[in-house]
Amino acid sequence: MSKNGSEVKVEVVIRNIQKPKFREKILGIVLGKHSIFKLTLVCKEDIPGGRIFELYLVVDRFDELRNGKYFEAEGDVGYASVEGSSELFNAIRRFIGDIKYYVSPWNTIPALISYVECRSLTKDEFLRRISLKDNRFSRGWFNFFSKYGVVDFENLMEKIRINLRVKVI
Repeated sequence: MSKNGSEVKVEVVIRNIQKPKFREKILGIVLGKHSIFKLTLVCKEDIPGGRIFELYLVVDRFDELRNGKYFEAEGDVGYASVEGSSELFNAIRRFIGDIKYYVSPWNTIPALISYVECRSLTKDEFLRRISLKDNRFSRGWFNFFSKYGVVDFENLMEKIRINLRVKVI
């Protein structure tokens, strides 16, 4: 790893997943993968004009999503335990600046676990998609890019190496 980059270890533990309570459509970027599991970064609007980052786990059965690429996915939401999310956000902060992020006090992250439909997006497709502002994720990304300009997350993810490990219990 170069002296400008950093490595972060993230461990996700999937325990007994209860029946999903709702379905959600998210927009984000893939940070890392382990088997069919993809760790993703989303930006959502928590308050009007807000932009807060959060991690999501996506089950990608057909390996449609690539590391460092933008995507859109929809699926039923469950929850998984996670360790190392604060360290990951601190590594991202080194390159972007003072971003706001949410880490659950119970160390859980939402996970799209069943009936997941996803597709990769180019940077231009992603920017067109978020300009629709039709859900809290597109509004969050729109608010973030409006304040900070378009950040090249694909290039950023080359600087941060994520060692992702997923355990299903």
